[in-house]
Amino acid sequence: MGKSTRPDPTAGDVEASALERLPAELRYQILRSIPDLPTLCALVHASPVMYAQYARNRDNVLRACVESELDGLYVHAYACNKSRATTIGPARTNEVIVPFLDAYRDWLDPRSSNAPVPVNALEPSTVRWLATFHLSVARPMTNMYSRWALQNLARAVASSEGRQHEQTPQDANLSRSEEIRIMRAVYQCETFHHLFGCHRGRVPGNYRFHEISGLFFTIFDPWEAEAIGCIDEFVRHGYGRLLVDQAQPDPDADKPPNPEPDDELEGACQPDLDGT
Repeated sequence: MGKSTRPDPTAGDVEASALERLPAELRYQILRSIPDLPTLCALVHASPVMYAQYARNRDNVLRACVESELDGLYVHAYACNKSRATTIGPARTNEVIVPFLDAYRDWLDPRSSNAPVPVNALEPSTVRWLATFHLSVARPMTNMYSRWALQNLARAVASSEGRQHEQTPQDANLSRSEEIRIMRAVYQCETFHHLFGCHRGRVPGNYRFHEISGLFFTIFDPWEAEAIGCIDEFVRHGYGRLLVDQAQPDPDADKPPNPEPDDELEGACQPDLDGT
């Protein structure tokens, strides 16, 4: 009788054990070479040995992975982190917002000497925030937005052809460049709300719509400004009711929220997407 070709159900365990038996130096290099955060999370949660290795070298491993993950959109992730109320300050007055946006413009200019702090020079807590926000907000929202946009497109095409809309497949299967464009808009939209949205019922600055547009959206190319609006529309469409409920008056606040706050994107102020 010939040899069975049935796959060995323990093959995965053997392979994992071989990985765990590698010298610590090699395990460390493997962790540092992982190109994205979901893969890193999957590996350290699947293997106690690799988790222990990660825990011993967490800062260096996470820096390397975040740097690779945010390639092509790091400036916007950096600006998003720096624009949080806990970093820029809860007041967010004109005197705070204008210099920040000037710095943001410089960060985007490759000719400027005012570059953002590189990942390998960030505080460990900042690197962890970048990783957490990217995994819990930017990546999931990118996937949800892409499915929502493709469903809308398919529905519009079906309607124009007079036929019934067929459900779009769940996985959009985006290319890396497409992912970067959507994630970039997610970070830019979040930064906008950090600067000009409500924070505990308080509206920052004294800006009107046209002033906000001149300050914020002129930093970006027109297609980027349009992408920010698309992300904002997606959030309002899917989570508008939840955000309205969250924006109700806080009994512990010094003053109630403005009933008609300014918001360049929709004329309505919203809380920060990550709750910061």
